[in-house]
Amino acid sequence: MSITTADIRNISLVGHGSTGKTSLLEQMLYVGGVIPKAELPDSGKSVSDHTDEEIERNISIHTTLAGVEWHDKQINILDTPGVADFVGEVVCAYRATESSIVLVDASDGVQIETIKLWRRLNNRKMPRIVFINKLDKSRANFDTVFEDLNKKFDKTFVPVTIPIGNGDNYKGIVNLIENKAYLVNESGEKDHETDIPEDILDMVEEYRLKLIESAAEGDDELIEKYFEEGTLSPEDIRLGLKEGLQNYKIVPVLCGSSLKNNGVTSLLNFISNIAPSPACYTEIAVDSDSKDVDVTISKDEKFSSFVFKTSIDQFSGKLSFIKVVSGILTPDTEIYNIREEKKEKSSKIYRAIGKKLVEVKELPAGDIGILVKLETVKTNDTICSSDNFIHFKQLALPHPIYAIAVSASSKKEEDKLNDFLNRVSEEDLTFQMEFNKETKENVISGMGELHLTIILNKIIEKQKIEVEKRIPKIAYREAITKSSDAEYAHKKQSGGHGQYGKVLMTIKPMARGSHFEFINAIKGGSISKGYMPGIEKGILEAMSEGFLAGYPIDDIQTTIVDGKEHPVDSSEMAFKLAGKGAMKVALEKAGVKLLEPIMRLKVFVTANYIGDILSDMSSKRARVLGQEDLGGGIIEVDAEVPQSELLRYSIDIKSITSGTGSFEMEFDHYSTISGKIAETVIKAAQTSEE
Repeated sequence: MSITTADIRNISLVGHGSTGKTSLLEQMLYVGGVIPKAELPDSGKSVSDHTDEEIERNISIHTTLAGVEWHDKQINILDTPGVADFVGEVVCAYRATESSIVLVDASDGVQIETIKLWRRLNNRKMPRIVFINKLDKSRANFDTVFEDLNKKFDKTFVPVTIPIGNGDNYKGIVNLIENKAYLVNESGEKDHETDIPEDILDMVEEYRLKLIESAAEGDDELIEKYFEEGTLSPEDIRLGLKEGLQNYKIVPVLCGSSLKNNGVTSLLNFISNIAPSPACYTEIAVDSDSKDVDVTISKDEKFSSFVFKTSIDQFSGKLSFIKVVSGILTPDTEIYNIREEKKEKSSKIYRAIGKKLVEVKELPAGDIGILVKLETVKTNDTICSSDNFIHFKQLALPHPIYAIAVSASSKKEEDKLNDFLNRVSEEDLTFQMEFNKETKENVISGMGELHLTIILNKIIEKQKIEVEKRIPKIAYREAITKSSDAEYAHKKQSGGHGQYGKVLMTIKPMARGSHFEFINAIKGGSISKGYMPGIEKGILEAMSEGFLAGYPIDDIQTTIVDGKEHPVDSSEMAFKLAGKGAMKVALEKAGVKLLEPIMRLKVFVTANYIGDILSDMSSKRARVLGQEDLGGGIIEVDAEVPQSELLRYSIDIKSITSGTGSFEMEFDHYSTISGKIAETVIKAAQTSEE
């Protein structure tokens, strides 16, 4: 099928864990004729959950791309994980799509991840559709969930399909646009269209009136027509809903049961007829002055695209998931990696049905596809034609919140372990690995304990590497609290040329974050300028070795006021040692204190857990800065907390909130510690050194 930008629908499936995203995707692909049978998620055969770790744990871990042609539209679907540890996969999917389907469980209603995902949609001003799923489940109740949505979110929710019965009495849905019923087909085939049962006609008419009124409000001409005629045609309703959805005024609500393959046909119809196409939107680029610039998604411009996800496949190699922004990508298009300033060649272009790659002749502007084996290309890269220099804005990924130190049990396996971890960090940008020079540890960090556990288990099982794990050491700092001065002479005579250098200096504390300043205040040439770099190196070396507990000293201004050199025995090395010695003498009188890293912590919890969270924060030496009601029963608590108290916070908060709370954190500043806490840190450092 030859498609245009206007024929494309890019949509992300999101929702709290176990709301049925994977099973809904299966049914959409089955109804669309893409797969011969819809598999259950726990079968290990589904299109979406196809990796070993997903099959083993029966959860989605990676965002999966699949597509279906429906009524001459190309619908690209990105199925995302529902567990908070894999939110980076959701961010990638949001960036590549123009609208989102938010799945809500018909018995559980709005849950914590629903609210957090909704907030991200709000930040992007992104159109969304709610699909109330699992209406055949016990305790399912459409009206209760619809009311819950209105209570939790400040949006206009518009019913598009409504159920015929709930729970054990669930029989199907009514499509209010088409004014037709779609009943459950017990054989598992797609639902079949029929007339609306007479006993629910009054209820349907009531809901349909709400739909027509909401659709009319989406367009001024439709309002006039509605007032004149008292109703709207299905075509008018679709037009009004399309305008309202695209302009972020309404949230359409559909429903069904993905397990029974009911409501899926109506959902596909709605997406193809009403969901926005990429032609309605722009992408954000960054100009040479780092300012945001809107780029129209159009096939009439030069080729450009961005890489929103990278995956390493054992058979196909590196897979670069791209969204084409402008132009048309064909196999003979010469592509240019802006970051690397290198040309690349991709002989084939693919769509995907999960792990299956399907070759296509072209990808027009707005389309999503995959390029393989692009050696220099990484996630966040802009790739375009060589005469179209453009930088698309990078993904707004969250900061990692959980870290552990790792090492291979065997030294000879260390390089192998590091190579694998580096490959993981290329695929998953919410996973980071760095060597901490201060603590001399390899530290990996991610979005939670489960996130890192899955990565390390994969290494242990696939690479046969034994991995040692431990809580990371804290990178403390030291700082002076008052000014001091020092005089130090380094002299050594052992036959032949000796070593001589004398330094007089003053030091004083600087504001936090100033780091270091070196001033040569000598007037008269008592020390040659050529020796100053040596003195500075010696001072920096003394600062790096610390004074109290071996932690680096920071935020010092040093001033060289005088000194003495020898015409024969002086050298840069002699003055380096003199500078180091003078610094150590000066520190003895400078009131050195220990500093600890302070993190900015934002906690998101339901109101009933606020007391427990604040009590726990108090025990963690936190300074609470404030609280904000985010709506939907979610409270954000903003605080500053020592990093040493947060090393296992992702585990703590799960325990406190029964798994419903979440948090974000990032380094903020260093702060002085004293008393028993400082004594404990110093003693531990001295013991470690011994």
